[in-house]
Formats: sequence, structure tokens, C-alpha cells
Amino acid sequence: MTRQVLLEPLTHGGFWFAPPFSEPDEPGQPDALDTLWSVCITEWPTTDDGWLPETMQIKNYGTRRMAVGRMNGAALHDFMDRTAAVDSSGLHQQIATTLAAHLQPDPIWRWSVNGHAWVLDLTRPNIMGIVNVTLDSFSGDGLAADRQAAIASALAMAEAGADMLDIGGESTRPGAGVVSVDEELERVIPVVEELVGAVAIPVAVDTSKPEVMRAAIAAGAALINDVTALRGAESDLHAGEATARMLAATQTPAVLMHMQNRPQTMQKAPHYDHVVAEVYDFLQQRRDLCVACGMPVDRLICDPGIGFGKNGWHNLALLRRRRVFRGLGLPLLLGFSRKRLLGELTGIADPQKRDLASHILSAVADAAIVRVHDVSGARQALHIMNGWRHSVRQGATA
Repeated sequence: MTRQVLLEPLTHGGFWFAPPFSEPDEPGQPDALDTLWSVCITEWPTTDDGWLPETMQIKNYGTRRMAVGRMNGAALHDFMDRTAAVDSSGLHQQIATTLAAHLQPDPIWRWSVNGHAWVLDLTRPNIMGIVNVTLDSFSGDGLAADRQAAIASALAMAEAGADMLDIGGESTRPGAGVVSVDEELERVIPVVEELVGAVAIPVAVDTSKPEVMRAAIAAGAALINDVTALRGAESDLHAGEATARMLAATQTPAVLMHMQNRPQTMQKAPHYDHVVAEVYDFLQQRRDLCVACGMPVDRLICDPGIGFGKNGWHNLALLRRRRVFRGLGLPLLLGFSRKRLLGELTGIADPQKRDLASHILSAVADAAIVRVHDVSGARQALHIMNGWRHSVRQGATA
């Protein structure tokens, strides 16, 4: 993997986004010079250690050799100036590009798919409500056997304040079996058709099959959420070009998620030399492939894939360093609702009893989108945290 720069702000404690009810004079994005940055430069060569700042050191992570450390904003800019003079590999430009991605304002997305116009305000946290039309969801909420119950659940989520819905017809829990294209279509498409005419929020479809994606888009789906990052059943990082071109042609946004291996095998001793760098590598590669296939970068969302081919330590490392992924220049989606990690931290074995833990993590996640089972609880948690951070109330009266 080529050299890259991972940056993480360490001293700016607030949300990266300002909610729509913020005071006009509240500060927006952090000033680079006022921020302490965690810096990681991957694949550091053996020839140029001498001009690293004193605050950085070389560390080996398996086969990866990295320069890691911390710099304040002024030192980071000074380092950029020095690398511009002595490094021919463009390191200074990589730092500048990554820093710019961290400091750029969060967008308000406006897009249209099949004549349906959609708006998603990414300047605040958004809630994606999970609607599982499966038989074997890990959280016990699979509703494939009762289509009307699934639709009713989705309508209730919209009423509770979901910003979008995510309809999935194939379980991706550890060890889940494969569902045929026809069966997934039968489960998903009628629900999408019903919901598109009944709710005023985007309906996403959680699928890795191009055939299901096409049918879902034709039925009115506004976004594709793919746990394989458009690779489908392929493991090759270059797979998915045809799918990316199809999404580009239909102007459909996509969530690109990281998963090591497949649901059937992903939790069998997952291993990384450096989990944050490797997940970042993967998402960067998938972003670049999609852009090369005609998908605008402002129609892509990244998801590090909590629980997908990771053990508890991997998941916590990704959550702790979640701000690193802002350097990709993509909105961040996090899906941890009711997952095993929360059971490990709380000792709660029943996934359906982990909603409180899920809400606490949603409140502090600093994500553009959180994918949850309990929309009402997540909405309350986000309102509380926004009020705490910005000293405002959300619609309450004395």
C-alpha cells in the first residue's frame, strides 16, 4: 500500500457538525492551528527518518512501518513546508489534502433518483432506522415472515424521527447463510414500494447484489447501503466497477462499508497489523474506484464496519479513532446498535436489551449517520447531547 497520512484532531471536543438550532455566533469547524493533531504516516521508508519531528517516532505494526506522533497545528504546517522541500513523493500534498478534508464544512446533500428529490442535512447527526425483512437477524427483529409488520415498523420509525430508513432482506450477522436473488427481491421490493409512497424521507436498501440494487432503485430507493463496498461476492479490491457505473448512471448514493472476509467466516479469528490504517486503506481504495467509475465523491458515505470481521479490541480502536476517517472526505456512518461489542462492555447477553447502551454510543459517536434499531431512544439521546454541547433546548417548554 502506498504511503498515506492519517490525521485525528485531539483537542476539539465538540461535534464535527453544528445542529440546525445552534446559535449563529457559535464556532464552526476547528482552526487547524488551534488543534493538537495525532499524525500517522504509513509505509514510512527507511531512508528519511532523520527529518521527522521530535514528537514523532517510527513504529512497526506487523508488516507496516509507520511514523506516528502528535503535533500542534503550527508544527504540522511547519512539517508540511519542510516535506515540500525535501520529499519527492508528495507527502506534503497528502497532508494538505487530508487536513483540508478534516476542516471542510459538512454538506447538505441534495440529489434525485428516478424523479424523486431528496435532501439530507449532514451538518447534524442523522438517524437511519433499521428494517430487517430477514428470518435470522442477530438482534431478533427479522420480519421477513410478516411484511405488514415490517412496513408498520418502518412507518413507526419515520414517525419517531428517523431521517432515513434502511431495508435489508439478507442477514449479515456472523455465520449467516446466503439468500438467493429472487428471495431477496421478494422480501425487499414490496416493502420499498410501499414505503416510498408513504414516507417523506429517503429509503435505503441494504444489499450487496447488483440485481437487487437495480430493482430497488426502480422501486424508488434513494440510497444503497452495501456491506461489501460494491464488491458483491468478489474479494478482489478491483471488483465492483460495473456496479459503481450503474449507480453513477442512476445518480444513486452509496454507503461503502469495510468487512474482512464474509459473514459466514468474518468472525473466525479476524486479524490486522493495524486495524485503523487497514480499514482506512480499504475505504480509500473503494472511494477512488467509485470516483473513477463516475460516482461523485459527494455521493459516497463511508462505514468502518463495526462488528464485521473485527473482535472487540478492533471495534473499540475504530470507534476511538473514528475522526481519522474524516480524512477520506466522506460522511461517516456508524452501525453499532445492539451489537456484540455492547454486550461485551455491559454484560448484557440479549441484543434486544442493549438499546440503552446503543443510545449512549450514538450520542457521543460524532458520526454523520447512526444506524439504529430504536429510533425514538436514539433521537432523545442525540437531542440531549446536542443540548449539552451547545447549551440549547430542543422544543421543550417549562
